[in-house]
Amino acid sequence: MSKETGSPANAGRITENGPLILHGHIRHAAREGAPAAEYTQVALCRCGASSNKPFCDGSHGRAGFTDAGTCANPPQASTQPAEGDLALNPIANGPLRIDGWFELATADGHRFVCGDKTWLCRCGASGNKPFCDGTHKKTGFTA
Repeated sequence: MSKETGSPANAGRITENGPLILHGHIRHAAREGAPAAEYTQVALCRCGASSNKPFCDGSHGRAGFTDAGTCANPPQASTQPAEGDLALNPIANGPLRIDGWFELATADGHRFVCGDKTWLCRCGASGNKPFCDGTHKKTGFTA
């Protein structure tokens, strides 16, 4: 927890019908050999339609993406602090792997800690949103 705010250093929030908002010290290398960009907040695409994957570009509205922003199968409880660096690692034609610990809040207010490696759905079709369940293989998702 951050002493100044009383909130974890790394925190994510799933929005209803929209992106996952992630705060923290976040690194992302856009492509092989590219220098890593650093962010303190990102909006991550959950619908699969963004032209700027893994980031949200607002396409969820045009695509008609609907998701309550809840989590049917949250990870097991952890006492690991939600702090340290976070690294975004998009898997070609698959999920977004986040390396590092972060607290995730659902749209209905449930909170849990994710990490050390968390696999998030990028295709919009997982039956276990926001987490990947392998559905991208069946849908032919490309990114």
